[in-house]
Amino acid sequence: MKTKRTMKNRECHICDAAILKGQQYGQKSVSLGKQCSWSADQRPTDQIPSWAWSDYRVKVDICAGCAA
Repeated sequence: MKTKRTMKNRECHICDAAILKGQQYGQKSVSLGKQCSWSADQRPTDQIPSWAWSDYRVKVDICAGCAA
């Protein structure tokens, strides 16, 4: 995994270690479930077709030790 030098203090998502300013860290995309593309539709979620759902992903910070 490619790492870069942080410009602010962060926290590792995996081991909860502090990543201090100037240390190396990586970023990883994590899926948090699904979200519906039809925001204006008021139907119950079980009636919305499967193709209207997309993954909801966020980037999390990982220390250099966990990234290796």
